[in-house]
Amino acid sequence: MASPLRKRFPREMRNNLGKYLGIFLLMSVTIALTSGFLTAAHSISVIIDDIPATYHVEDGRFTTAFEATDAQLDAARDAAEDAGGIDVFANWSIDADCAAESNDGRDCTLRTYVHRTDVDLAAYAEGRVPEAADEVAVDRVFAQNNDVRVGDAVTLNGRSFTVCGIMTAPDNQALFQNNSDFTVNTLTFGVAEVSDAGFAALRAGGQQPAFTYSFTFSNPDLTLAERTDAEKDMVCALADADATVNDLTDAASNQGIGYAADDVSGDSTMWSVLLYIIIAIMAFVFVVLTSGTIEEESAIIGTLLASGYRRRELVAHYLALPCAVGVAAAVVGNVAGFTLMSEPMRNLYYSSYSLPPYYATWSWGVFAKTTVVPVAVLVLITLAGLVRKMRHTPLEFLRHETSKGGVKRGFALPERLGFTARFRLRVFLRNLGNFATLFIGIGFASMLLLFSLAILPTMTHYAENLRSNVVAEHEYTLKAPLELEGTDDERAAWSAVDELANVEGGKLSAAADAADELSRAGDALQAAADALAATPTAEGLAAAQQAQDAAAAAQDRLYERVDHIAADLGKSRDDVVELLQDAADVDADGDNVHPVNTRDNGAAKIAQAEKYAVYTLEYDRGSGNGTESITVYGVAPDSRYWDGIGVGSGRAVFGRGLVDKFGFAEGQTVSLYDKYADEAHDVVFEGDGLTWGSKSDMAVYMSLDDFNRLFGNDAGYFNAYASDQPLDLDARYLASDLTPADMDAIGEQFVGMMDDMIGMLVGLSVFIFLVFMYLLTKSVIDRSARAISYMKVFGYRDREISRLYVRSITLTVVVSLVACQPLIIGGLTAIFRAMLLAYSGNIEIFVPLFAIAEVVAIGFATYLVVALLHVRRIKRVPLALALKVQE
Repeated sequence: MASPLRKRFPREMRNNLGKYLGIFLLMSVTIALTSGFLTAAHSISVIIDDIPATYHVEDGRFTTAFEATDAQLDAARDAAEDAGGIDVFANWSIDADCAAESNDGRDCTLRTYVHRTDVDLAAYAEGRVPEAADEVAVDRVFAQNNDVRVGDAVTLNGRSFTVCGIMTAPDNQALFQNNSDFTVNTLTFGVAEVSDAGFAALRAGGQQPAFTYSFTFSNPDLTLAERTDAEKDMVCALADADATVNDLTDAASNQGIGYAADDVSGDSTMWSVLLYIIIAIMAFVFVVLTSGTIEEESAIIGTLLASGYRRRELVAHYLALPCAVGVAAAVVGNVAGFTLMSEPMRNLYYSSYSLPPYYATWSWGVFAKTTVVPVAVLVLITLAGLVRKMRHTPLEFLRHETSKGGVKRGFALPERLGFTARFRLRVFLRNLGNFATLFIGIGFASMLLLFSLAILPTMTHYAENLRSNVVAEHEYTLKAPLELEGTDDERAAWSAVDELANVEGGKLSAAADAADELSRAGDALQAAADALAATPTAEGLAAAQQAQDAAAAAQDRLYERVDHIAADLGKSRDDVVELLQDAADVDADGDNVHPVNTRDNGAAKIAQAEKYAVYTLEYDRGSGNGTESITVYGVAPDSRYWDGIGVGSGRAVFGRGLVDKFGFAEGQTVSLYDKYADEAHDVVFEGDGLTWGSKSDMAVYMSLDDFNRLFGNDAGYFNAYASDQPLDLDARYLASDLTPADMDAIGEQFVGMMDDMIGMLVGLSVFIFLVFMYLLTKSVIDRSARAISYMKVFGYRDREISRLYVRSITLTVVVSLVACQPLIIGGLTAIFRAMLLAYSGNIEIFVPLFAIAEVVAIGFATYLVVALLHVRRIKRVPLALALKVQE
């Protein structure tokens, strides 16, 4: 037979509507937002993980100065045979100037490919593949930010095209115009596809494409080190086959391929930490509400126990409503999160990254974190509270002796205090446990709010620290050592080498062979002439004539080869001969010979520029948190840019951020891994006296000599310049130019990408703060209901009672808001450390005073709303409550 206690459910729900509505809203809104984001993030991660197989993404790419011949590509394939072999695909592109009517005349660049059918296949969101010579498909993010739609007209290099499709390219998920760039460019850079005829039309305009070739390994299980070894062999083979390789990039180093996945993973960690904070807040609320429910229902429970009801029946009864509310909130939250919140969360990434069409993917892990855990916390805490309280006897329940809190009746207050002050103090002391709970609860809610408000300042502060780590106005990274100092003759010689590098290698080899042939023919002619002079005979004369004809033929062949080179360079034969003569002065085979910059920067600029070396290694964070990229610098001991850094004599100086993040102990050996060479390098941390930079500095510094010994380089090796003056460097050798402005751009990118997300976090935090404040302060009013009823019997008006009770709560709230801030900052520091351990870099929490002031102001404003509700609550306390017998 069904328990008659079920008839009390409607009345209990009605009498405690505020409490259960608060629980419902707290859980449903939290579940909706967190499940919405984490479901979207999980779905995007699944989409990204499926991209390589679905869209046949390359394993790497190389770019040659000229179209590679079949023989050169075969040489690259043969070089990779030891790694299982490769497939090579032409992936040419033209960086075309783009103009559209809708982009306000903004200068834009579209990296335009022929529609690709073998590798890096595009995913079309709208429209279709370009077929006609005047059709183009453009990147979705570029189209969105420049208001370009299917059917619009755009011009590429002055030629009109009609947009026939909106697509995404798997090798350009993040729009980096150059792989060395520090930030994505979603406004003025994009990618596009045209038909074969359209690409030919762009080439006919005079612009040569970038001769890029993408490749995929036949063995998908190769390690990165094995792939890197094979790629080095390919470059050597291409060079031996007279191909000039300008660039080689493995997919693991291609920011266009891997950057988006890293960002989604990092943000998921942040939201998971936020969820854990909210679950802790929920647990605290459930503890308070369970205790309040037992005390409020104490007399009824005692009566039911005395009437013969078993304790397990009462536990099941009082557990039923919280469980029902929790399950209902979970259902509503998941439905709202999956249907309503998933799209705006998805748009946070799809507005920045060029990803294939979105489809939602269910995740049991996300469901467990966002739904099962909060509901289980509600049920288990409520159950534990009920079981613990049910240990009391029926008489203790009837006498309301289930709680041992409060103050003894004999506590005397100073007589000099007025009645109002003593009454408020008495309210505070008799509810000391409740107010302590309120203090802790406000601390939790404030932590959540400050967490949301501090993220953006923290990221901005991090970008400012990164800016301070840039020691010069320009930090130039080179592809190979390049000397700034040199004579005019040396510059001319290396200039000739650079100019001849623009000639197809086969033509240079043919010219060299012809020159060797002419030299041999000249030697033969000289020998024949000497023989004829020594012994004049008819046979000798014929031999000399034959040698002269051979030398003339060799000379003609040389001129023919030189003319081919001249046609490529647009120069005369004499100019090419002069180039060849100048280039012959370069001792390219000498030990430790470095190219000389062909542009004279002047003595002043050269004098202030400083050589250094840089390389990236990895450090295992431990506990399955991945690896940290560590930049190793080799600098001069007397450096003007790293002034007083203290390197030399085998000492390694650690960046302060590196030490702060991982807490290295003095004398600890730190193992850094080279993923490209598959080897480890050990450096020793010698204490806090050998640290450098800000708390965002994740580098290791040593002298240039120590650097070269560590990595087995030649004694004079370097690959970078620090300079306060701009240097004119040969583009062929320049890898990147890092300036303080680049760090500012990173900060702006953080703000732009996180602005909408921070708004959601703050909104969620304020809502939870409101509900949390209401539930906790309501428990204080509910426990004082009988005393409020007594005061009404004594003739006190509602307004006077509100001043006595609400102001006591108000004072507690204000003190709590201010006093808990230092504790919150300490807690947030620990949370940020745990949350950001898996992020690259050391992001220390930065809480500006205005953020603390905002927390206090928002908290107090939220409480004022709650206080108005409590004033209404006090008005509704009946006088009859005072007349009820308590025991």
